[in-house]
Amino acid sequence: MGRSPSVRSVAATALLVAAAYYVGAKAGLLFRFPPATTSVIWPPNSILTAVLLIAAPRRWWIYLLAALPAHLAAQLPAGWPTPLVLGLFVTNCSEAVIAAVFVRRFSDAPALDTLRRAVVFILGAVFLAPFLSTFADAALVTATRGEPYWIVWRTRFLSNVLTELTVVPSILALASARPAWVGRAAVCRRIEAGSLAASLLTVAFLVFARQGPIAAWSRTPLALLLPFLLWAAVRFGPPGASLSFLATTLVAIWAGTQHLGPFMAVPAAESVLGLQIFLIMLAIPLLCLAAVIAERRRVEGALAERLRFEELLARLSAAFVHVPSHQIDGAITAWLRNLGEFLQQERLALLRFSPDERRLTLSHSWVASGIEAVPLVAAGRESALAVEKLLREEPFVSGWSVTLPLLANGKVVGGLSFDSKAGWPSPEEPAQRLRLVGEVFANALARKESEDALRASELMKSAILASLTSGVAVLDRGGRVIAVNESWTRFGSERQAGFAGVEVGAPYLEVCRQTARECALHSAEALAGIEEVLGGTKQGFAFEYSSSALNGERWFAVSVVPLNRPEGGAVVSHTDTTERKRAEVQAERSRQELAHFTRVSTIGELTASLAHELRQPLTGILTNAQAARRFLDSASPDLEELREALGDIIADDRRAEEMIQRVRDLLRKGELRRAHLDLNEVIRSVRRLLGTDALIRNVALSLELAPTPVVVSGDRIQLEQVVLNLLVNAIDAMAEVSDGDRTIVVRSEANGAESVHVAVQDAGTGLREGIQERVFEPFFTTKTTGMGMGLSIAKSIVEAHGGAIWATNNPTRGATFHFSLPEPGGQAEARHQ
Repeated sequence: MGRSPSVRSVAATALLVAAAYYVGAKAGLLFRFPPATTSVIWPPNSILTAVLLIAAPRRWWIYLLAALPAHLAAQLPAGWPTPLVLGLFVTNCSEAVIAAVFVRRFSDAPALDTLRRAVVFILGAVFLAPFLSTFADAALVTATRGEPYWIVWRTRFLSNVLTELTVVPSILALASARPAWVGRAAVCRRIEAGSLAASLLTVAFLVFARQGPIAAWSRTPLALLLPFLLWAAVRFGPPGASLSFLATTLVAIWAGTQHLGPFMAVPAAESVLGLQIFLIMLAIPLLCLAAVIAERRRVEGALAERLRFEELLARLSAAFVHVPSHQIDGAITAWLRNLGEFLQQERLALLRFSPDERRLTLSHSWVASGIEAVPLVAAGRESALAVEKLLREEPFVSGWSVTLPLLANGKVVGGLSFDSKAGWPSPEEPAQRLRLVGEVFANALARKESEDALRASELMKSAILASLTSGVAVLDRGGRVIAVNESWTRFGSERQAGFAGVEVGAPYLEVCRQTARECALHSAEALAGIEEVLGGTKQGFAFEYSSSALNGERWFAVSVVPLNRPEGGAVVSHTDTTERKRAEVQAERSRQELAHFTRVSTIGELTASLAHELRQPLTGILTNAQAARRFLDSASPDLEELREALGDIIADDRRAEEMIQRVRDLLRKGELRRAHLDLNEVIRSVRRLLGTDALIRNVALSLELAPTPVVVSGDRIQLEQVVLNLLVNAIDAMAEVSDGDRTIVVRSEANGAESVHVAVQDAGTGLREGIQERVFEPFFTTKTTGMGMGLSIAKSIVEAHGGAIWATNNPTRGATFHFSLPEPGGQAEARHQ
């Protein structure tokens, strides 16, 4: 829940860095063994390292730049050349940057509370960064001060290693502790810390200053310092160990600069080296020991916390198992209180998505005692961002409020919102554990909604079942009737309804077997279909059957579908369809009669065109027959010419026969005969029939058909009538146009959606606004002599074939009539079989 620091906070931190750098540089200058330039311990580099480890990388340049004035102010008065001072600042910054980059790359946090983090810090910040930056630093000192390169390199390297080991962990410990760390400590803990500090400082001064009897009792300071340093590491972890070792180091170096302590018995160079190595070798194991102890304590604490949480989660999960749906709301509120007290939160709430999933609504909430019951951020704002993040299964953070997604059956249904200014009970509280809590609440809400919906659904189903006019029976997996409605019982009193009327508890399959043994129509098929549905191998089964009655033949429809429940079963529906069947038969008969009448009328109107079409082949037959007779009368008849004349007679005869057959087909009456047809051939056939009439009326017929066959399933005569009606309608529309283009274009194509499309485009006057739909109504016409049935019949034929028909105005002039039909085997065609 961290927030970006403000500009004021960044500026204050930069000033603090500059002040700390200045103080550290002054202290480093004091901890030198003149005339050497390099200090025994140099805090500025470590101060920058600690700052870069804590701060975000995008603000590093601010803090490095803030340290430059402090560096100049601290070192220019020492009388060193300006190039040396600037060069030393660059090497100081490079060391801090290398250390920070290495630790951030190979460690998950800048803290030193685990062995892995401590080892990464020691390798990168303590050894690698000083090692790489010391080469340039020693070269600068040698070039400007004339000091031996390798002595400077060794002193500077060990100095920075020692500083990184002491200063950086201490700064990190103080930065992470904050005032609350001291304020929440028990009194006995404070007394222990004070006793440790006093004892350690006293022993350190006595050991390194060689005052009192302690110095005579031991030749090494480690024997006397180690118990206190271990005390700090074991009892106070990395913060206590780092601060204790920093105090010890400062005392040791101060004593060395005063020529005191056990290391001053040898020459100055060797004493500095010995002191540095002693402190380094003491700091590394102490730091690792403190990290191991802290890691173990943290793991033990996390394990104990996890066990407590798992216990809470187990009790939470069990709390909703046997709770009835009407008590779930109260149980959720009670457990929100338990969860809030466990996590030490101020407010908890369950938020649900609105039906349109655009906002959050408050479902359940809990507020701690003494806390104002204000709406939570996500619920109060109804934030679109909150909804968007939760739907992506991401937590939404706003201020002190955190909302985790609620998942039920793999779907986000809302959010679990926490609101506490105190933050989380533990800084490492895993979000996954809280997601589990949210899933428990979400599943409880889902179960409540499911049970309420199921109860309402059962009531509604019972009411619907009782109101149905169809007879309905419910079968179990074995085919026994377990429930029926009143209509089913009523059908049982009618002997004609052979598949209905079985009483509750009776074996329905046995009744079907008995009917099959009596060789009743559809009985064997019905028995096999019901058994397949009950066995789960078929998703549905339906059939119709007829039965003789005193008042005529009756029709019934039976459908069987699986019963959607774990126990299996099926639902049998029995419906009297006699009236519908009679109406369908009558309507089909009337439609066919009307369509036949329209075809006869159209053929009557095309008498001149038909006569012309027949006159041409008959004239050709007469001409070729006369020519053949002349060939026979000659002295030496040309057999090849005679053969060609006879061939022409046969071709013209077939042409006349085809024309007569097309007319007869259009005039005949009969049942619907479905077959696979090339719609392009149907269009060409009608064009040949209307070709002469179009020429007489000065209209051109242009075909722009698909290059490949456009196959449909239907009755050829009826589809020819559709095309015929549309073309005659287009020709009539062109009669009102005396100038301009008088071309009718017929197009066909397969549109790739399991259907084919035909368009008839004319260049007439077009359709008036608002009549595009009405032109297909019976008896609606825009012609003075029209009956208004042509387009209506075309529509009924197209829809009977499972297609659709419509009309549009052209952009320039005229109108286009479209119709589409399903391809053979397509879904649309299958629905109309």
